[in-house]
Amino acid sequence: MDGVRRSEGAGLLGEADRRRDARDWRGAAEGYAAWLAQHPDDWGIWIQHGHCVKEQGDPLGAVASYRQAERGLPEDADLQIQIGHALKRAGDRAGARIAYARALDLTPDSDLAWREVATLLAEGGLAEAAAEEGGGLTLVGDLSVVFDLSDLLSWFGSNRAPSGIQRVQMEIVGPALRPGVAASTVLLAVFDAEAAAWRALPREIFLRLASLARAGADPLDGPWREAVGLAREAVAAAPELVFPQGAWLVNLGSSWWLPDYSMALRAVKARHGVRYAPLVHDCGPLVVPEHNTPEMVAEFARWFAGLGAHADLLLAVSEATRKDIEALRQKLLPGLPTPPVSVLRLDAQPVRVPPAARPHPGVAALSGRPYALFVGTLESRKNHLFVLNAWLALIRKHGAAALPLLVLVGRPGYLSDPALALLRNAPALRDGVRLLTDVPDSALAGLYEGALFTLYNSFHEGWGLPVTEALSHGKAALAPDHSGLLEAGLGLALHFRHQSEPDFLEAVERLVFDPAYRQAQEAKVRAGLKLRAWKQVTDDLLSRLSTAPPAAPPAPPPAVFGTVHRLAEIAAPLPDPAMALADLLRAGEGWYRAEAWGCWTRPGRALLHLPVAASQAGTLRLHLMLRAPARSQRVTLATPGAEPMVLELAAGGRAVAALEVPAQGEVLELAIEADAAPETSSPQAREVGVGVISVMACAAEDLAARLAYLERQRFVWPEPV
Repeated sequence: MDGVRRSEGAGLLGEADRRRDARDWRGAAEGYAAWLAQHPDDWGIWIQHGHCVKEQGDPLGAVASYRQAERGLPEDADLQIQIGHALKRAGDRAGARIAYARALDLTPDSDLAWREVATLLAEGGLAEAAAEEGGGLTLVGDLSVVFDLSDLLSWFGSNRAPSGIQRVQMEIVGPALRPGVAASTVLLAVFDAEAAAWRALPREIFLRLASLARAGADPLDGPWREAVGLAREAVAAAPELVFPQGAWLVNLGSSWWLPDYSMALRAVKARHGVRYAPLVHDCGPLVVPEHNTPEMVAEFARWFAGLGAHADLLLAVSEATRKDIEALRQKLLPGLPTPPVSVLRLDAQPVRVPPAARPHPGVAALSGRPYALFVGTLESRKNHLFVLNAWLALIRKHGAAALPLLVLVGRPGYLSDPALALLRNAPALRDGVRLLTDVPDSALAGLYEGALFTLYNSFHEGWGLPVTEALSHGKAALAPDHSGLLEAGLGLALHFRHQSEPDFLEAVERLVFDPAYRQAQEAKVRAGLKLRAWKQVTDDLLSRLSTAPPAAPPAPPPAVFGTVHRLAEIAAPLPDPAMALADLLRAGEGWYRAEAWGCWTRPGRALLHLPVAASQAGTLRLHLMLRAPARSQRVTLATPGAEPMVLELAAGGRAVAALEVPAQGEVLELAIEADAAPETSSPQAREVGVGVISVMACAAEDLAARLAYLERQRFVWPEPV
């Protein structure tokens, strides 16, 4: 085509170009149109034709020409920006946002596309933008997916460079937003714990955050702070997300730290037929709890206990994690529902990020010096202390000059002090080890490429992305022989016996002092490595969602008669069926978050559902321990088929209510009604209904159970911990 154009440059095209340069837009457009009639696949001239038509004041006509060019240039980010400009001039703000978002997807670091997006969001109102994000109808049978990015946005609130869990979210969600995926509707959302609802996050903001997170590590950088601030504003301004009917809610991060997430999940399941699929990265808080805070372990245990009653599909990042899930459920949660578990492997090629214009100073300082690389957060679970002690032994045996530098890449995390103290206190390590805490993805690829070899250590991993990333760069990778690390190694990594310093030292010495061996390992990696693109992982996920069996209402096991069931937030290091039941007892949206003592109802009506054996017949005795707010309160308790009970509670007092009710089938329903009253005497106290501490059901004639319940209220009893 270029040769044809050169030969005819003085003719049709030349005349059209001269008219364009003279700003004769009509004449130029006519000339380009004449050329295109003979050469309809000259995509660049379609763009020129569009420019001229736009300058004549016909932006929609320009869009038609740009769309023709798009047929041949589907990956041209600048073309998408031109489409956005034309649609914006035509008044189609939503269409312009889509085009600019496509430009951001194709060229994530495009400041021009982002400035246009940010302007549209600011001028049009963030609430309007969020409403557009969640709008539209979904045809029956189409796959609709809502990705919950609460974990990612929370991380970005105080961090920039992603860790493994955040990286997985970015790399799976990104391809899902591009044309041609299996889902007809893809939305992004963030959970608002205060309102117990999800709110839409505009996809352009996600794309901007993901691009900046890969490009740098400074959380105080101006463009980064602007993008994070706009994300927060957009979520705060968005109305409650209306889920497409039958949509999948997919959480690729974590949600156990979000209060009342499961109660809100039950509400959207009931209203919109939503199905829930969380990705389980690992079961570390239960398998090696000593490497997590006690608060996190308790949160994870409660979340794990409730998975069977809420998840329609569990996604595990490895076969090792799937086995952990199954073993823990069988051992600790017998009788609870068991959703299917599907393994979504993370065997993906890392996204290559262009190097930054200014080299990272810590990375640049390594130039010309051989080094071994260990990428991972400095935390007790990664056990850097083991590696540093072993490296100290190597230095004392061979001398620092004979060894490569050991480069640690990662920010300090939980219980990192012992490793950091050893680094400070051992002179040999100060000279033989470098700690880089702020390395962005734009510099990480270069670190992998320059390493002699890589190593990794951990007490437990669901997968182990740094091992797979090292292999993707053709490097020998050394890691322990357990959990998901064996799968992350893809049969190509070198594995040492877990916690065996002799094994580790032998492997490192061979990699350092036997170049032929090291090169043979690299050749083995290059010859055998087979990695997927992240888009294939995304397609794999969507395929699993589309072929998952229809949702079946979970049937929690019936409450054991005579057992006291607390409505508290149970804090214990291991999952327990009581944790799930404490959450499931609260039905509907008439409840506040559970606390250590029990749970407040919201003013008005709250429902309590107690599952009972279907075979139970006759009259039941239902006992409740109630707590009054800061002023006296009238409470009405009502069950189907029985007379309501009205109680007068003194301010701040406690009382046991006892009702005799007929058996109602598989669920005993109790409605609790109370007007608004201040929780405490503080002027800023929230308005509550009444507090519910515990509930117990038994046969009306079971005097022993009734007496035991009353005794529990009068005496101090140990609670499960």
